[in-house]
Formats: sequence, structure tokens, C-alpha cells
Amino acid sequence: MRRKLSVKLGLLFFILMLLIELSLFFILYTSISTQRITEVMDGLLARGAGHKDVLENNFDASTLRHVTLMEAEASTDVIIANTEGDIIHRSSEGKPFQEEVVRRTTAAPESGSRIIEDNWRENPYVATLSPIMIDGEYRGSVYMFSPSETIRDILSQLSKQFLIVMGMITFITLVLVFALSQIITRPLIRMQRVTEKLSEGTADMELDDRYNDELGTLAFSINRLSEDLERLKKERNDFLSSVAHELRTPLTYVKGYADVASRRGISEAEREKYLTIIREEADQLTSMVRQLFQLAKMEENAFVIEPSVTHLSSLLEEVATQVEPFIEEKQAQLTIHVPDDLYVTADRTRMKQVLVNIIQNALLYGGEIPVIQVEGERTEQGVRLCISDQGPGVPDESLPHLFERLYRVDKARSREQGGSGLGLAIVKEIVEMHGGTVKAFNENGLTILIILPEEDADDTHSHRG
Repeated sequence: MRRKLSVKLGLLFFILMLLIELSLFFILYTSISTQRITEVMDGLLARGAGHKDVLENNFDASTLRHVTLMEAEASTDVIIANTEGDIIHRSSEGKPFQEEVVRRTTAAPESGSRIIEDNWRENPYVATLSPIMIDGEYRGSVYMFSPSETIRDILSQLSKQFLIVMGMITFITLVLVFALSQIITRPLIRMQRVTEKLSEGTADMELDDRYNDELGTLAFSINRLSEDLERLKKERNDFLSSVAHELRTPLTYVKGYADVASRRGISEAEREKYLTIIREEADQLTSMVRQLFQLAKMEENAFVIEPSVTHLSSLLEEVATQVEPFIEEKQAQLTIHVPDDLYVTADRTRMKQVLVNIIQNALLYGGEIPVIQVEGERTEQGVRLCISDQGPGVPDESLPHLFERLYRVDKARSREQGGSGLGLAIVKEIVEMHGGTVKAFNENGLTILIILPEEDADDTHSHRG
């Protein structure tokens, strides 16, 4: 069973915080314990120095008894030794360790009061020495002893307090870290649920993307992905429905007229008429399938263009020659006004396909006698090419959809009028593959505007020969 992200994140934060807290506690404990030990040792040293001062003022039997009597009721012990190191007074009965310290310690009057034993971990006592100086003459030493147990008790109490505080802080840290990890991972868990629903084809949940951080950015991206998937799903369904409709109509004609043509008793003239209709519908089906195949290749990035320096005027002359039969059939007019020095980098065959599709579209929707004008010019954005049909135009609400696949302005068109609805979609794909833009607007009928990158002047002249 996989661990939840919140648990992993919580454990990571908890271990990190615990390491930081342990380091801080160790530093703090070491500092405080050292301070407390120093206080004990300094207090013992000050106590011995005080007795020394008293004895230096009155070094007699009465004062010696008074000093030892003062320490008799205290936890500390005092031993007063003469110059030869012999014990002359003490506050408690003899203890071997104290006697050993006195015996092995050499008085150094010039050193003043000092600590002579501080190993409280192993020895039963810590000790200080204070030399007694009267009129500059060394008269003896004051030894102060404090039980090491006192220091150990202080540190033990301090350790207990630290452990209690550390336990409380660890518990609070644990709760806070896991609460924060839940808060942090809650949006991620919701994102997981949304993405799972997206993979199932459901886009009915929206994430909160108001947060100005990485999670907000991720939520915004998932929301946009959800919208795009929903739009693509709708477009796919609409596209499949439109394709089914487009294919069903000519197939119905083919089947119907094939049945009629196969009947007995019809004349050859009628049979030929029906066969002609069948051929026309078959040609329309072939054209539609070819265009669908081209769009599919574009979607898969398998549609290759081979750009080269192309003279725009000569390209339009070839296009005019190619569409001349259609122009004559519709009794239309085609005029081309393009400067002779315009060159673009384009795939000549694909760009010719673009222009032919646009002109054929103008012939279909440019009125009874279309008047088609093609104008080109050089602008800051590149080469600007306008194709207008002088027709009635299209409703403004239809303009943004003209380049969508299988979109038709007239939903109830007759089979004699109207193409497959794929021509302008192919135009848009090819133009954008050339790094250009295409749009439509109502001016002089319906006008299609294409902007293509212009070829550099140096390259243009090098190819004009």
C-alpha cells in the first residue's frame, strides 16, 4: 500500500524539525549545565576566599573554631592546614578523599585562590584552595570541599526539565507538522481527483486557482486543461457528427441513383443522367476524404512543406490559369494586382492550394456573378494578400468560425451549392505552417487576409535569375 503524500511530507518535515530542535536543545543544555557548574565552583571558591579573609585578620584558635563551626551545618566541608600541610582544623570527621587531596596538593601562595579538583563525574567532591597570607607571610591554607552529588543533582534536575520541555515541543511539532502537511497536500489531493475524472472524460470539477503560488499556477493550468479537453471533446463530437452527415448525404445519393439506374425499363439517356450524378457524388466523396486525410496528416505533423523563395506574381498567374475553367463556368471576373517585386518563402505547391481553395470558395459564395479581386502589398508585418469576392459577405457572428472544420454559414445548403467545409480549414493550417496568419472580415464582400513573412532582399535578388 502506497504511503500518502501527506504522511511522507509530514515525516520529512518532522524529522527535519526534530533534528533542528535536538541541535538547539543540545547547545542550550550544554550552555546551561556549564553555567550551573561554573556557578557552583565559583561559589565554592568565593566561600573559601571569605574564610581566608577572616583568618588573615584573626589567625587564632577561636577564629579557627568559628570558621569550622560555620561549615559544620552546611553541605560543604572546610579543612584548614598549616604550612607543612598538616590538618589543624576541619568541619567534619575525616574523609579519605579529602585527606588525599590535602596531602597531594602543594600550596602555591603566589597563585592565590584556585580550583584544585573539578572532576565531579568520577570523584565524590570538588575542591578549592585559598592560601592564608598574613603580612606577606604564608601561614596555611583553606580547603573547601563540595559534594559532587550536588552538581549531579542539579544536572539531573535540569535534564528532566529539558526532557519534559522537549517532549512537549516534539508533540506540538508533530501535530503542527502533520496538520500543515494536510493543509499543503489537500489541494494536491483535489487536483489528483480532478485529473482522474479528466482521464475518465468528466470535467465537472473546478479547482481554486486564487492562490498566488505554484499550487495556484498548477490549479490554473489544470482548469485550463479541463476547459481545453471539454472543448476538444465537443469539437470532436461535432466533427464526427458533421463528417457522418457529410458522408451520408452523397452516399444516399449514390445508393438512391444506383438503385434507379439499375431498374429495368429506363432509357439509356436517363441511365446516363443517373450515372453522371453518381460520378459527381463519388468525386465529391473522394475530394472530402482527401481533404480529411490532409487535415489528419497536419494534426500528426506528418504534413511536410518544402519552402523556397517564391515570386508571388508568377504564383498567382499559375493559380489564375488553374481556376480559369471555374471562372468561365460562373462567368466571374478575376483581377490580380500584385507588385512584381514581392517574394515570399513558401512551398509553391501548398501555397497554390491555399489560393485555389480561397478563390473556389469566393466563386461559391460571391453571388450570381462573382467579382474576385486579389491584391498584394508590402507592409511592416510582411506580405499582405487580400482576396475579396464583392459578394453579400457573411453574418458577423460567422466570421470567427469560417476556418473551423466542416463549418458552413448556410446550414441548409443545397447539394448543388457549397463545398465540403474543409477548404478554409486547410487554408488556415497551411498558412500557419508557413509562419503566417489568416483571417476573414466583411469588406468588399467577404475578404480573406493572408500575411506571410517576406523574403530578405539579398536572398530575393540572388534567386531572381
